[in-house]
Amino acid sequence: MSRALLDDVVKKLIDAKLVLNGSVTSVDIYRHTGLGRQKVSKLFQEYLSANPNAMTYMPGQRKYIANDSFEPCFLGDTKAGEFIDALIVVFGTFDS
Repeated sequence: MSRALLDDVVKKLIDAKLVLNGSVTSVDIYRHTGLGRQKVSKLFQEYLSANPNAMTYMPGQRKYIANDSFEPCFLGDTKAGEFIDALIVVFGTFDS
């Protein structure tokens, strides 16, 4: 899978987790993609650049929380649960 395509998958995953759970962590991303911490951190920053009002980092909880103004910007018409189910089929899950 190309880097650009994988980066897009992660940004959609961030959207999906925020839709379903109201929050997302780097561990969530790792479990679905196996990417390292630095790469995941970089993709969170890219996500925030594209959708700056979407989420806020809560250091004590080590997760991003969806803001009241959150609107998914990468999922398009794809349903969040279906996207995550498809990721599990393609990638499986990774242990942390």
